[in-house]
Amino acid sequence: MLGRSNEQRRLEANAKALRKARIAKGLSRKELAKKLNVSDKAIEKIENARDNLSESRLLNILEALEISNEEFLKIKRGKNISLRVYKKNVLSNSDRRSYKKIITKEVMALKSIRISKHLSQDQASAICGYSRATIGHIENGRIELSPARIKFILECYRATYDEFEIYLKSEEQKFEIQDRCIKKLKRISDDKLKVLQTILEGF
Repeated sequence: MLGRSNEQRRLEANAKALRKARIAKGLSRKELAKKLNVSDKAIEKIENARDNLSESRLLNILEALEISNEEFLKIKRGKNISLRVYKKNVLSNSDRRSYKKIITKEVMALKSIRISKHLSQDQASAICGYSRATIGHIENGRIELSPARIKFILECYRATYDEFEIYLKSEEQKFEIQDRCIKKLKRISDDKLKVLQTILEGF
């Protein structure tokens, strides 16, 4: 009975440390699952200590997270280590990436693709394994987009890179035109609105 209890404590400690390492690395469960070629549900079970974690399996996960066994042991002991993601500079709000809005063509293209796939931000967050806020930050230019992250999001949206490039080359995105039209419609008089309705119904 005592052996089982010790094993469960070991499993829970590993699970807690793995989750902490994954989050520190900035990976969603889905992204880690993709690296390991498993389902995101499998990662969830591991992080909730509901699945056996052999030594070889643990080493595979650490390799996917790009951390050494020694670093992992330090995380388990609650120590801060010199992982890339743990390095923090004290920045003013104006210097922080999350406080900057850099709307690139890549950002606009990803938003266009999400809309074209009829996905809400909530639905996009669910299929990508990101929080709702993360999708919002991406589309508001508050998160830097690496090529790997763009590829991952496209795969989640079931979109091809060719589609992405088409949107990249667009001078103006469809949703921008729609937003501008909606703003004008809100300010238009009732008489003109009825005229426009008749015109639109003809399309």
